[in-house]
Amino acid sequence: MLTAIGGLLVARFLGPEETGAFRAFTIPLTYLIFLHLGTWDGLWRQIPYYIGKEMPERVEALASSAGAFNLFVSVGVSFGFVCCAVYSLVHQDLYGVFGWLSQAFFCWGVFYGGYLTSTYRTLNHFVTLARIQVVQAVLTFGMVFILPFLKFYGLCARAAFPSFLAVWFFHRQRPLKVSYRFDTKALRELIKIGLPFSFWGNLETSIWIATESALVLSLSGVSALGLFSVAAVIRGAANALPMSTLQVLMPRVVTNLARDGSVRNANERVIWLTAGLMGFMILLVVTGSWLLDLFVPYFIPKYIAGIPVMKVCLWFSVVQAAFLPMNTLFATGRSWLYGRSVIAGLVIFPLATYLLYPVIGGLLAVAVGSLLGRAARTLAAYVDLIVLTRRET
Repeated sequence: MLTAIGGLLVARFLGPEETGAFRAFTIPLTYLIFLHLGTWDGLWRQIPYYIGKEMPERVEALASSAGAFNLFVSVGVSFGFVCCAVYSLVHQDLYGVFGWLSQAFFCWGVFYGGYLTSTYRTLNHFVTLARIQVVQAVLTFGMVFILPFLKFYGLCARAAFPSFLAVWFFHRQRPLKVSYRFDTKALRELIKIGLPFSFWGNLETSIWIATESALVLSLSGVSALGLFSVAAVIRGAANALPMSTLQVLMPRVVTNLARDGSVRNANERVIWLTAGLMGFMILLVVTGSWLLDLFVPYFIPKYIAGIPVMKVCLWFSVVQAAFLPMNTLFATGRSWLYGRSVIAGLVIFPLATYLLYPVIGGLLAVAVGSLLGRAARTLAAYVDLIVLTRRET
């Protein structure tokens, strides 16, 4: 909730041009997330699996190697962005200096923070995880009030400092206090298990999101990217409940499947939850669409042109709620079952955007095309899940 309110306050204080200019600096890092090479996904799959098999020594070996690897990636990517900042400094581009430096700090939250939060979730340390995330959210929210004074540079500080501080807290209270060292055998196991899922997962998350921003910037310009950034904040707030539910269910479904090996049983545990959550999210979307017409013109009048794309982005939460049973496809360890639904979505997304662009313009075409791609991904995954269940029967 604080994230959503903070995002709306950003829109209150700054115009689409400034928010769009900052978001442009975030696109490269979003594409680079694949560099973790599936180590997060491997931990999500293997830690609960080895817990179910009662093999704690394997859990520690995997966590140690994954930690060392993600630290290495964090240092490398951070150095790359620092070099970009130095280049901008030489060319007297202050936006570039602070934009790239913000990403140099923020990438630690992406890579090393991604590793740490994976261990928190797979070991059910949700209370500690939630406390740190609340601190981060409160600090991020508080820093929104520096934006009227610092504007673009305030956006850079607001992205960098809370994320880096949260990583420090995550590290201090990490559930697996193991020494980090490269264990090639353990790292190969994580990459072998996680990379196939990571490949498809990165395509449907970071690559997909980066492509949305890149397409909006290319088709409609910086100001439209600013409008889209506010719509993305609203989408993130609407997606919060389905995403949290997905993350809580994931390790439990993997552990249960490791114990009894039944896909049908795994589905039965989540199907009614999925139906209830979808119904609830539809009610929220209908209510939220009505509220946007009342709220935006009075609170963030500079973004009135973005109301249609904001309404489209609300419907992503319904599609995300429908995706809960796909935990079972992940739990099987068969990445292709999970991945071919992503291919369906990636075909529909650009095709729909291309067909809609002459009719409704670039900004709205990208949003609607992305939503249709997500829906196609979900429907294709349901087909695979039904087939898998029938084969087991």
